[in-house]
Amino acid sequence: MQSIQFNRLLKDRSGNFGIITAVMLPVMLGLAGIAVDVSHALDQKSRIQALADAATLAVASAMADKGNMSEQEAAALGLKTFISQTLASDGSLTPEQRAEEEKKLRDATTFQTTSTSSNNSDSYDVLMKSTYEIPMNGMSAVVGFKTLKVTVESRASSGREGNALSMYLVLDESGSMAWDTTTIDPVAPSKKVKKQRKEKYPCPDNEAIMCERLVEEYVDAPNYIVKMASLKTAAGVMFDELKKADPNSGLIRVGASSYDDKTKSEQKIEWGTSEVSKYVTKLPAKPDGGTDASGALTNAYAALKAENTREKNAHDAKKNKSFERFIVFMTDGEMTGNGGIWSKKIHDQVMGICEQAKNDKDAGGNPIKIYTIAFMAPAKGKELLEACSSGKEFYYEPNNMTQLVQTFGEIARKAAKTGTRLTN
Repeated sequence: MQSIQFNRLLKDRSGNFGIITAVMLPVMLGLAGIAVDVSHALDQKSRIQALADAATLAVASAMADKGNMSEQEAAALGLKTFISQTLASDGSLTPEQRAEEEKKLRDATTFQTTSTSSNNSDSYDVLMKSTYEIPMNGMSAVVGFKTLKVTVESRASSGREGNALSMYLVLDESGSMAWDTTTIDPVAPSKKVKKQRKEKYPCPDNEAIMCERLVEEYVDAPNYIVKMASLKTAAGVMFDELKKADPNSGLIRVGASSYDDKTKSEQKIEWGTSEVSKYVTKLPAKPDGGTDASGALTNAYAALKAENTREKNAHDAKKNKSFERFIVFMTDGEMTGNGGIWSKKIHDQVMGICEQAKNDKDAGGNPIKIYTIAFMAPAKGKELLEACSSGKEFYYEPNNMTQLVQTFGEIARKAAKTGTRLTN
């Protein structure tokens, strides 16, 4: 009997469409809502993946830079970076909502770090996983979906990749290196300087008339760090970076020569940075003299040129299959010799040595690469060093101590090929 009534209902055209529509409408609305939410979720996943990648790269870079960062420190840095960037993009959150979202992210995010050391290199791997709940719209809720979980995973690696190299520093110790920079000494920010002033007093022969005399007194003045001290600090940062890249002194060899208008005794290229560090420390605190880099640059070229097998033999003995050659040429002036004016002859001579070095190819066809640093230098100095460099990315123009320190550190990292890469 019930079957007959149901058949009649199906054959009844008057309300069939309405009943079917009433039954199917929630389902169709739910499916439409899900389609919208899935599209939104994909956009959110892409955004969160980018933030996760940024966080793992930041952690991997920090681990390589510091060298001894603990797993707890790395995880804390990664969480801080990821959470702050994730929540920064949503300005509509109240403080309470922000705190709640931060707790959810912390609970749902993990960082795993792995450090690997070999004789000549260190590497750091960072793996991050996070699950993020995205609220779904009202239409999706009709069919029972209130949130959608999005999971992201990111992996980044960094390391001191074991780039064998021989480097020679050509450093300016001319008189202008005794001049002040624009950086105040944070340890002793002021100093006493002698100053003269005019003072009036009654003339001894006739007190009705006022005479003048110069009076010397000591007054407080800003204590700026001089260029030479800045150079020593910057070189120290370079040596620290090179030591991180080659802790066992089996990859990196460094030497140096300084100059004013004369070429000073050189530090031969040796393994590691200890000897060259001593050499730079002994540079005069109060330098003097003019500027002629030709002799020191000649020393650099002679030490590194391909026909001089000393460097190749040294690297072969350490089983370094290949090595790169670098000159780091720094000046704060223009080529004057022992005079006070620019010398075209010395300028051109230095330029010629640079060209010789850049054209010197090893067995693999690789030239000597020249980094140049024009530290608070005049126009002619900048012109020379830009032309001497191996290209735009090898030329630097630091105008204060902070920039000089950054420059030497960056050159060390570039030469040693320390870097960070995304591997997910």
